[in-house]
Amino acid sequence: MFGFNTAVKGLLASQRSLYIVNHNISNINTKGYSRQEGSQRSTTPYHLPGVGMLGTGTEIYDIVRMRDSYIDFKYWNENAPKGEWEIKRQNLQELEKLFGEPSNSSFRKYLDDFYEALDNMSKNPSDFSFREPVKENALAFTKHINETAKRLQDMKKEQEFAMETMERRINSIGDQVASLNKQIHATELDGRKANDLRDRRELLIDELSEIVNVRVDESEDGRYRVSIGGVSLVDHINRSEVKLDSEKNRLEWSNGSKVNLQSGQLKGLLDLYNGDGENNSYRGIPYYQKRLNDFAREFANNFNDQHRKGYRLGGREGEDFFYFSEDDPAATITLDEDILGDLKNIAAAGEELGSPEDSNNLLELIALRDEESPDDFIKSILSNLAVDSLQGQRMSESQNIVLRNIQSKRDSIQGVSYDEEMADMVRFQHTYVASARMITTMDTIMDITINRLGLVGR
Repeated sequence: MFGFNTAVKGLLASQRSLYIVNHNISNINTKGYSRQEGSQRSTTPYHLPGVGMLGTGTEIYDIVRMRDSYIDFKYWNENAPKGEWEIKRQNLQELEKLFGEPSNSSFRKYLDDFYEALDNMSKNPSDFSFREPVKENALAFTKHINETAKRLQDMKKEQEFAMETMERRINSIGDQVASLNKQIHATELDGRKANDLRDRRELLIDELSEIVNVRVDESEDGRYRVSIGGVSLVDHINRSEVKLDSEKNRLEWSNGSKVNLQSGQLKGLLDLYNGDGENNSYRGIPYYQKRLNDFAREFANNFNDQHRKGYRLGGREGEDFFYFSEDDPAATITLDEDILGDLKNIAAAGEELGSPEDSNNLLELIALRDEESPDDFIKSILSNLAVDSLQGQRMSESQNIVLRNIQSKRDSIQGVSYDEEMADMVRFQHTYVASARMITTMDTIMDITINRLGLVGR
């Protein structure tokens, strides 16, 4: 029976290797799956006195994942900056579209139309058909500022929603990792490796590493720790909660201490949500809201100051042309009620008792465009946005290149190759067939030994 048992061991080893190949092929499209291999070794040999050590066959003693922890470490380190700059790039591109330069719905286009209407009115200031376009183009210009301010506010609300979603996702991943740690620890008590459960856990870390900067440590006794900024989110089966503070200024632990975010999608969103550009901080949505408010306030104040120096039809002194709330100029700027109610109140004249055709104050208002230069103010905002957007695009592309290189190395180690698995399948199939033939041969030998020896001469 000695040779028969050796052949059976070879048959079982080939069979188990084929099972592993089958599992790999089945999971070739499974995200996060790591290729598995059977570790094979010869069994303990048998000592034959006077002959030596006779081999007793082979066995599959372990099934291992093809995974490199150092490559994982590099991937998680680079995935966080990639997530941060990808978020910034996307949102800054949205900001560029919002300001719409250059296009037929840009600030400069509305400003050109408004000043063109003023210029036309200056040629015939008493004619109401020239005054009406001034009012309509001024309203169109202020509505464009209002809509831009509203869209900026809507973008902030979208960032807030995205941050809250990520906060919940971080806590959910923490729960899942802690649960998997418990399952893995229980499964591996007898020395086996819970390969598929470990793949599921690493896939969750892949997702988490894009949201926040993480570090993973596993001790020799199998305790698995996931930390953010040096503080544990998951410590084996115990976990902590994170939350956004009430002002959405930062991410905190449940005890109120600040989470040290260095990169990740959530940091990108926080920078965009809170960045006002002061003290070298990031120029996020509040920065562009402030610049738009400054523009609306300064433009309206300068225009109103000059408008009040003129005279309306009938000889009365001019009043404010634009109205706005000091708390939120860009969202509230519009035409003054007097202008909306009566076009006579546009103060075109430069003298109190001048001719109805007096347009000296209108010319002064038109000259403000060169003196106060609202165009330069807009150019300044747009140039800052262009620089920030270009930086976001370059950083995002750079991180994507770095991450693709790491992912390529990762795939070469843990990825399942159809061609390699098919080659292994053929190899193990031939070994299986050879072992089966060896069993047949041993069966024949045993049959002759047991049933046919000693029959000669009977």
